[in-house]
Amino acid sequence: MNETSRRILDQFQVRKTKKQKEEFRKYIIHKLNQYGYCPTVQNKGINNNIIIGNIEKAKIFFTAHYDTQAVLPFPNLIVPNNLFGLILSQLAIIICVLILIFLMNIVLIQLLIWTDLFNGFELNIASSISWIIIMMWMLFGKANKHTANDNTSGVITIIESAIKLPEDLRDDVCFVLFDNEELGLLGSAAFAKEYKESIKNKLIINFDCVSDGNNIFFFPTKQIKNDQSKHESIINAFTSTNYINIHINKGFGFYPSDNFNFKYAYGVCSLKKGLFYYLDRIHTSKDIIFNEENIERLSDGVCKLVKTIHTSR
Repeated sequence: MNETSRRILDQFQVRKTKKQKEEFRKYIIHKLNQYGYCPTVQNKGINNNIIIGNIEKAKIFFTAHYDTQAVLPFPNLIVPNNLFGLILSQLAIIICVLILIFLMNIVLIQLLIWTDLFNGFELNIASSISWIIIMMWMLFGKANKHTANDNTSGVITIIESAIKLPEDLRDDVCFVLFDNEELGLLGSAAFAKEYKESIKNKLIINFDCVSDGNNIFFFPTKQIKNDQSKHESIINAFTSTNYINIHINKGFGFYPSDNFNFKYAYGVCSLKKGLFYYLDRIHTSKDIIFNEENIERLSDGVCKLVKTIHTSR
């Protein structure tokens, strides 16, 4: 990896507060200026998306979110392409949340008893307060200090791709780093709304959690699921190796990330294979796995795909 990416991994893994995000944006803009780019920031409400390239000229967009999630006591387990596995994983998360609510209820009720305020009717109130606390914690709680996979890996994939890309190909592509994905895909929604006409019918490839697991999946939106020509272009650009397997998910499956806000898009993630293909460790202190070979393969694939688009004009 180049020095810019290495410093992001070493010093900029936490990007949650306004100050942390601003410092990260200043660093990225400064470094990319040195490589001949002129990044801009789309400021829309609470969202500050970093735009690297010319939106109007670009034929393809590569994206990732740069905001950081709150740390949780249990991982956000994702099984994106198996219905039974998806149901089991979501049940596991629900059970973890219910256990937290139960424990918090015990604490709240004990406090009410200690203050002589408990008369039996406060149980529902305690449960409601527990739900609110947990939801606020998940959205606005203390930042996870370890974000190697989610989504420092996606950010570095974008930076590595931009730096590697030859200057004569840069008009064909726009890189975007979205803000506030963790709050509900807000940054990408603001981008999609403001530049609706400019990105119409253009392909978006979104990288989110791509460094932990050697099975890299491209999840297409329903509009391109049956577009074999697009799938072939992806396979030809992002080739498999002895270690890394590239998959196009053509059956059941979806990947919950910023690709949801675009009509023609792939959501890209790396998965591990067990009983199902799965993603784990994210949103916890165990999110420390950063496989540089994944990033190299993806950034090389970006450059190859852009070159193919350029030569086919």
